[in-house]
Amino acid sequence: MRFLCLLTLCIGVTLGAPIPGFPIGRCVKVLGVTAPEDATKVGFEYVELALQDTLALDEVEFAKLVARIRGLGIPALSGYGFLPADMKIVGPDVNTAELDRMLTHSMARAVRLGLKMVVYGNLNGAARHAPEGYAHDLAMKQVVDFGQRAAKEAGKQGIVILFEPMPARSTNTVNTVAEGIDLVRKVHHPNFGLLVDFSYMTQGKEDMAILKTAAKYIRQVEISNPNGRVYPKLATEADYAGFFRILKQGGYKGGFSIHGAPTDFFVDAPRAIGMLQGLLRE
Repeated sequence: MRFLCLLTLCIGVTLGAPIPGFPIGRCVKVLGVTAPEDATKVGFEYVELALQDTLALDEVEFAKLVARIRGLGIPALSGYGFLPADMKIVGPDVNTAELDRMLTHSMARAVRLGLKMVVYGNLNGAARHAPEGYAHDLAMKQVVDFGQRAAKEAGKQGIVILFEPMPARSTNTVNTVAEGIDLVRKVHHPNFGLLVDFSYMTQGKEDMAILKTAAKYIRQVEISNPNGRVYPKLATEADYAGFFRILKQGGYKGGFSIHGAPTDFFVDAPRAIGMLQGLLRE
């Protein structure tokens, strides 16, 4: 707390009290960096972990990581990259037996870290990309099947799967929030929902009005300045206010994970938190 107070005085940013229902977190790598610990020093309320680097850890090293993350003082609420990037869920090479094994393994580890949600998103874009000439309807049936398999295992382990709509440059299945809504409805399981990325919606020029319908399916949001995918700094640089307004109109309650590249973390992070909190209070 003393570190936070000194930092706030130095950069001229005043952080308000956390806003009930709208915690602000940070996406962090965990191996070989102090990013999780740094998040606790500037006012973040939770961390969203990069799990891809932890998948191959042996039991001894993973147990050390569990102790470290659980000792942060803020929760590790969620994690992305919980499946290997090359583990196909679409196309002729899907290995359902290996997929089921990895779902069980990776979610069990997520639970041990204290996570409540795991994200299937950016790092797995190629794994859900249908090969050229592959029927789109068949690809989408496979995505739904994956969702149902993942949700069933998630239900056993008390965790929630969040599927992230990704831009067409990353994959060719589930590119918009509207398509995400359709997927969640087809999977039809309480342990399966959506993560929405503000930058991807903005860059793709998707109508924000869809968020009013999607809000009840969205369990977490990732947010960055879409102009360069860097830390948000100014309320005028993007329509954060409009995004928040429609989410709240739809009844959204959940976290906002800041991601992207800061120029100077200990300067940019408090400014981003303070700015976003101000808009969320409006």
